[in-house]
Amino acid sequence: MVSKRVQRQTLMRWRTATLLGLLGLLVLAPLMLEANEQGRRPHRWWQSEEVRTELGLTDEQSTSLDGIYQETLPKQRESMRRLDAEELTLSTLIADMNVQELDVTRQIDRVEAARSELSKTRILMVFRMYRVLSEAQRETLDEWRARDNDDRRPSDGTRSKRR
Repeated sequence: MVSKRVQRQTLMRWRTATLLGLLGLLVLAPLMLEANEQGRRPHRWWQSEEVRTELGLTDEQSTSLDGIYQETLPKQRESMRRLDAEELTLSTLIADMNVQELDVTRQIDRVEAARSELSKTRILMVFRMYRVLSEAQRETLDEWRARDNDDRRPSDGTRSKRR
């Protein structure tokens, strides 16, 4: 017969594995979705001949957009590294069943602050890019994105894995 101690240890291991699995899903799902989204259309849309033609982008605009992207890229990478490190620390804390809830709460705040910084950097990049475009070009770009999203969505409403 299995002792109570062994049963408790087994239960603790199962809980830890379950918590880590759930945390992994919560952390990886948005990243996988984002990676899938990036794979759906040209990551540097301003370099796509289709988009350049449709928007009437000039070489100067395309160069300016690429400059904004290149300027922002190091900060985005650093923000992503910080987010990864904070998420790893959170995972370690959650695996430690002796940790105080307050410590986990504080680490969650650090994870969310890092995620917010990454999001803010990206949004500011897009804002700066939009300032390079005329109002008509912004409207055309929004229409192109909507069409592009519709074209990739199967008729049953699920996401396509095309491209």
